[in-house]
Amino acid sequence: MNPPGIRAPFSTVGVDESAGPDRAKVSSHWRENILAFMIVLSPIGLAMIVMAIGLAAQAAWQVGQGRAVQLPTPENIRLYGLLSYAASSWIAVALAWFWSRHRDMQQEVFIFRRLTWPTFLAAVAGSVIVMIGVPLLTHWLTLVTGGRSQDVRIDFNDARSVTIVVFLFVVTTPVCEEVLYRGVLVAWLRRLGWRDLTILGFGSFVFAANHILPLGVVWSVAMVLLGITTYALRFRYESLSPGWLAHALFNAQLTLSYPLISWLALTF
Repeated sequence: MNPPGIRAPFSTVGVDESAGPDRAKVSSHWRENILAFMIVLSPIGLAMIVMAIGLAAQAAWQVGQGRAVQLPTPENIRLYGLLSYAASSWIAVALAWFWSRHRDMQQEVFIFRRLTWPTFLAAVAGSVIVMIGVPLLTHWLTLVTGGRSQDVRIDFNDARSVTIVVFLFVVTTPVCEEVLYRGVLVAWLRRLGWRDLTILGFGSFVFAANHILPLGVVWSVAMVLLGITTYALRFRYESLSPGWLAHALFNAQLTLSYPLISWLALTF
């Protein structure tokens, strides 16, 4: 039995229970719930598909030119993976656009508002909390688990690599993840009757869990703090803009400082 005001996560919203069971409507709502979560979690799966298509196309082009198929170097594979994830993230946002438009939810999903001084300062404060808290959490979790924390810095020393890193981590993921997790997921769960505090907890867990493959268990657990911060900003200001800025600032300092400084040192 659910607390007052909270419906089950897969409740049959809109079904008139007094009219008796309506299997068609129940099935429809189940499909809608699954589709919404598939859109939110789709970038990693889509990235694998995009990368496979890209590598197959490259191999086909080499064969068409009468050349032997050459496998990409490990560094190029990593770059292809980053580009594939960036492309798949924007594909997921496009899917969210059409999905929300069909359901008259675009204003709830793409709720970017102009940054004011209070929202700007709140975003900066949130990014500082995460910048300090995430390294502390990863260090503590590493000590507790006795394992090694995965280094998420990307040591690239050329303009192409730095450009890809900037495009993915500073431009793409802050926008796309805010739209998917704090836009689609929040709007849909609110329509199911979930309270904001429940969404914050559940959404932060899903957000962190989806980072296990690229970042490892320790870093994904630490990502709960980033999720809590961005969800709190989303609910406090009813806008994705503060969370997007906090997310972008965190990603920038985490992933760009070392490779960018190294590249500039070699260049100049």
